[in-house]
Amino acid sequence: MSGKSSLRRASLCLLYNLLTAGVVFFPQAAQAVDLASHKAIYNIRMKSSQTGSQVLDVRGKMLFSLKKSCDGWISDHQFSLNYEYTGSPPLEVKSKFTSFETFDAKLLNFSSARTTNGEQDQELRGLATLTEKTPGESFGIAKFSIPEGLSFKLKPETLFPAAHTIKLIEDAQKGKKFVNADIFDGSDDKGPVEMNAVIGKEICADSTDPLLGQCGWPMRLAIFPNSQSDNQTTSDYEMTMRLLENGVIQAMTVDYHNFSVTQELVAIEPLKEDKCGAE
Repeated sequence: MSGKSSLRRASLCLLYNLLTAGVVFFPQAAQAVDLASHKAIYNIRMKSSQTGSQVLDVRGKMLFSLKKSCDGWISDHQFSLNYEYTGSPPLEVKSKFTSFETFDAKLLNFSSARTTNGEQDQELRGLATLTEKTPGESFGIAKFSIPEGLSFKLKPETLFPAAHTIKLIEDAQKGKKFVNADIFDGSDDKGPVEMNAVIGKEICADSTDPLLGQCGWPMRLAIFPNSQSDNQTTSDYEMTMRLLENGVIQAMTVDYHNFSVTQELVAIEPLKEDKCGAE
């Protein structure tokens, strides 16, 4: 089912747009990144379809939340999507993905479940950890408890979703135009991916909503499989979006080459964070 896990990954990790050639840019000093705890609703719909595509239409919603806990980030994605195909009956796909990522970006606990036309067809659960570079030892590993026995080695520079979002914002604040990273989020059973981001010029919003009245950047991401045995030069898919400095994504387009899908923000509100430490 092309598109489901990558829409989730797009929302988890995050990014868009090419800089105009020849523009002189003077970077400002980077500011500390503080991701906003919030919940949001996005409408998902097909934007375009190329001749020969088997996908006629995609429509649905995503409910998303990100919350800062005492020890890390808790995220939740819930999708409800309807697919229409050429010569095949329509499909109703529902999925739920939850994760916990520690502030030090060394541990990711993840789980997901998916149903198609009311029947469960996928369940994933696991734990990914990264360790400091030690001679003779592996740097990181993602182990799945469901399905049992599935695991992936992780490079020492691998980023989990929140850490990747923070890096994108930090690099954008420094005026960097390109960001390449290895990402693992546990959203599917394919393992880590390589994300190449191009960051555009900063744009500041004129909004009275404290979550949306932020500066941000258009970005474009190309996603490649992260496998030494795969010499693929064409991206699996690409994403364009506007990422705000508080980690909120306002809108996104995911391009699968023969069709594209948009994800539009329709509602957002802050989430109350837990009280931590001594009272």
